[in-house]
Amino acid sequence: MVLAWLLVGLAQQGLLRSLTPFSFEQIFASNTANSFYSPTRLYGATELLTDFARLRRLLPLHAQSNMPGKLVLVSGLRQISTNPAVMAWLVVMLSNLAGVLLYIFVRDLFRDRRIALHSLILYLFVPGKLYFFPLLNTVTPVLAIASACLLMRWLRTRHAAYAALFGATLYALILFEPLPLVMGLLFGGLTLRALWKRDMAWTPWLWQGAVAVMAFAAVYALFVARFDFDLFETLREAHADAAAFNVNAKRPYQIWVRQNLLDFGFGVGVCQTLVFCAVLGDTIRRAAASRRELARPIAVLGLGLAGVLLVTDLLGLSRGEVTRLWIFLACFFQIPAAYACARLQSRVALIVLLGTTLLQSALGTAMIDFIVPGNPYHRVFG
Repeated sequence: MVLAWLLVGLAQQGLLRSLTPFSFEQIFASNTANSFYSPTRLYGATELLTDFARLRRLLPLHAQSNMPGKLVLVSGLRQISTNPAVMAWLVVMLSNLAGVLLYIFVRDLFRDRRIALHSLILYLFVPGKLYFFPLLNTVTPVLAIASACLLMRWLRTRHAAYAALFGATLYALILFEPLPLVMGLLFGGLTLRALWKRDMAWTPWLWQGAVAVMAFAAVYALFVARFDFDLFETLREAHADAAAFNVNAKRPYQIWVRQNLLDFGFGVGVCQTLVFCAVLGDTIRRAAASRRELARPIAVLGLGLAGVLLVTDLLGLSRGEVTRLWIFLACFFQIPAAYACARLQSRVALIVLLGTTLLQSALGTAMIDFIVPGNPYHRVFG
């Protein structure tokens, strides 16, 4: 069933993207829309990592302001094909594979395959993700969901190997896109729930947590020794560039801290956003009646996601581009909607939600205009 939905999703994504005035090949090869393709034609992955501090000032706009993980990924895709059209579809398929990881994460959290399958289905049609295929922001959910999946496996099985993989994956996440580190709020909530329910005792959690930290440190040391690449120094420079961009582009905090929430809700899906608010309201009502309700998986997930959204918005790092930059978070917001559909035990609810989402995605995709030649900033819904 999972494989069948992956194939259906891929076919439907291709139909939706046919509505845009530009092909995947044009988008992927454009420095305006995707600054990560052209640099890999000049430099190899090793050179980009080893000399990134110097080369970043020579790179196109988006490649300058991002961590080098996206360049490394495109360099890896070039080992499979140098055709930008093929590379673009490889990005789409790689992004879709995160749906399998989401299925595993939700199944482990809720112990319910129906909620897991509904989450996978909704993940394949997240409006924000469909709007920005085949940009590399659609791959960010792979690492974010992989981290969540490994965390749940670690908490359930209490195996140190999952803790080590979790630490190594966090390094890869920062190398690719550091913003999803805000998911730490949700991860903390899931960990506290496991400790509270005694799925894991404090002592093994502490020493296995140390294993995760050591795995992260080992990967960090490996990159320093092999490529002379300092992750934290590069992260500091990327953060400074992002802050300077908001100032230069005249994007005031006060305006976008409000508008970002509306744009994010559109990227999640209008129906999914309304369902999330209903589920969150029900969670708060139940928690007010009994604190034990806070241990329910949907309560931890809903309150955790609400906290992540609030903190991410108040940080003010992303202004006016959250539909693209918060795609990873929009994918997690599909889970409460999937939970509501499963609890109703009605296929009609899922069909209505999915149909409305596809309609929104079709209308939004037809309006995308972010690959205008010569425009230094991509425009969305132009």
